[in-house]
Amino acid sequence: MRDAMGVQGRQAPERAPGVRTAVTGSSRRVLRAVTDPGRHRLDDSAEPAGIECAAMRPAPLLAVALALLLPPPPAARADVDAAASDGLSGRAIYDKVLANRFERFRQRVRLVSGDRAENAQESRMDVVWKSFRDADGQPTRGVLSKTVIRYTHPFDLRYSGYLVINNADRGDDQFVYLASRRRVRRVNLRGEPVLGSDFSFEDVVPREIEDADYVRLPDELHDGRPCHVLELVPRAASDSEYAKLKSWIDRERWVVLRTQYWDRDGVQVKELVSPSAEVRFFEPVWMPMRSEMKNLVSDSWSRFTIEEMEPNPALDDGAFDPRRLESH
Repeated sequence: MRDAMGVQGRQAPERAPGVRTAVTGSSRRVLRAVTDPGRHRLDDSAEPAGIECAAMRPAPLLAVALALLLPPPPAARADVDAAASDGLSGRAIYDKVLANRFERFRQRVRLVSGDRAENAQESRMDVVWKSFRDADGQPTRGVLSKTVIRYTHPFDLRYSGYLVINNADRGDDQFVYLASRRRVRRVNLRGEPVLGSDFSFEDVVPREIEDADYVRLPDELHDGRPCHVLELVPRAASDSEYAKLKSWIDRERWVVLRTQYWDRDGVQVKELVSPSAEVRFFEPVWMPMRSEMKNLVSDSWSRFTIEEMEPNPALDDGAFDPRRLESH
């Protein structure tokens, strides 16, 4: 793929196009989701080291009795809840989420972003995604899925696009085509916003089960719907911008209705909400048609709306060739 593009080795990552600025008074800022005022940090606590059962002294009977009355730690409670209710592990639940999607799709999307100063911007794009798993669920030639994103609005970014190849055993291959430069380049999109919005490319490209480890938490009610609650910890191979995610998953429709995001410093930076009333059924798949991402630091927001949805269109593998990004 690199030889076909004329790329010698791996080029130094360049910034993706479409990062726009909003000027208020004399200040200039870039609409990006990077920090969080709540400063909600990850729990760094761990079990005390150096304790061996063989070295423990007999505890008084009262202490033993009290210990038995104490609730188990959160991780243990999650395991008990899973076994007591339906026996589903965190990974099994998220596997059902990923099973609730088509093998390929084409979407027309509108993305609107705003902030507390009432600055707003709008972009439109076409999103094409295809799974490259075989009948046994295994990757084809090491590839799990491919995604193409093309801007159709604003005019100055029309025909510019991205290709993201999600690999099974290594980092993603990511390419960008700039219509103004008329060439394809390899880039690193980790943490890059989609046209200056609060969505990063990691947020809009469909996830794979191999991207994270999963812990089931106690079920909760959200937006009037019974939900499974999961903690997702991205694996190093996924090169995620996040250290942890927490997701609320509709127990009947297997759709993610809410997700909280923590960065690598343990700070909660964003929250995504997909209203339950905006979930539509495309036989046999349930899909959220509108999602809103909030940046908890800059008090900005971005709304991702699927305006057109084409399930399982005819797509040949050539549609995901980096050179095809150049075709208008």
